[in-house]
Amino acid sequence: MRRAKKVNKKFEFDMAEIPLLREMPEELQQYMESRVEVVNLSKNDYVFREGEDAEYISIILDGQVKLSRFDAEGRENIIMILYSHDTIWESMFLENSTFPYSAVALTDVTFCKIYNNDFSRVLKNPNAAMRIVLLLSRKLHDANVRNVLLATRDPKARVAGFLLYRRDRSSDNVIELRLEDIAASIGLRLETVSRKLGELQDDMIIERAGRGKLKIVDYDGLREIYESNN
Repeated sequence: MRRAKKVNKKFEFDMAEIPLLREMPEELQQYMESRVEVVNLSKNDYVFREGEDAEYISIILDGQVKLSRFDAEGRENIIMILYSHDTIWESMFLENSTFPYSAVALTDVTFCKIYNNDFSRVLKNPNAAMRIVLLLSRKLHDANVRNVLLATRDPKARVAGFLLYRRDRSSDNVIELRLEDIAASIGLRLETVSRKLGELQDDMIIERAGRGKLKIVDYDGLREIYESNN
């Protein structure tokens, strides 16, 4: 995968639309707009690699990014898939920290970097600091949901739970992901994921919506499959 990056300072975005920075005073928003570094990536480019210095947080402005690590046998484990306005910041509060995973663009991506020194200024604003606490709480809740999902033993229920998880995070009934990424996200073999998706399709719970796209047509049925095994 490539690491090529192109900086585009003219990208138009509203700081108030980014959950992490919402409700900051206008003066602070203007300061941050002058300090952020906006980057364009192509699909499969690295946002950063595991082990690199975590000198900044990343806010996705457009596109999808996966966070992943490879085990000793070379198998990829996808930690999370992020969307527009999601933030990558787990290591920023630790001294001399490094990224514990790699971040790779699943689509063409535009994101902005906010370096740690600049972000420290954001933390001095009470509204911004409280919003960060709320976002961290939601992130912890999201991690707990994923842990329950990975503990689901029945493969079909696990696949169903993952589709529910993705749908609930994006509010879109059409999920665009490669089979390999689904398998790596939930710890199942590619063949197992393909077979269980076929069963869900035969049950008329999902349908193909194009290459690499799945449409949920029976949300309640999907939830029943997942919850009946948890």
